[in-house]
Amino acid sequence: MSATPEKPKPADSGSAARLKPYARPLLRRYGNVQHLTRGAGATENGDGGQMMMVTSDRAIKQGLARIGEHPLGVGLYLFDYKPGFRDLCGHGRQFGVMADEVETVLPEAVSVHPNGYKMVDYAMLGISRPAR
Repeated sequence: MSATPEKPKPADSGSAARLKPYARPLLRRYGNVQHLTRGAGATENGDGGQMMMVTSDRAIKQGLARIGEHPLGVGLYLFDYKPGFRDLCGHGRQFGVMADEVETVLPEAVSVHPNGYKMVDYAMLGISRPAR
């Protein structure tokens, strides 16, 4: 006795009616980090473009929380400036990078402020920050 394979059953025509038509995915915005970026503001460079120099030295930050990664491989952080730097750099939770990490992959984006702390040109990283 040989077994004959069963013929496949036709798809239930009712199941196709229950499928939703394709809908293009929507980008949802879950908030704005602008209030997190109240650090030192932008200055104009010589060619009219924006230089977004922000004090990004790890030594003046506390409460670091890595929340992501920049395409260059450096961390993106939330942090607070230490009390002695808040009036100059910003009060409250901030968003940014660490100068020492940026310096390893894009040294031209890092400079040293006259006070001795490192600063990052956020525009070179493709990150825009509103002026204070």
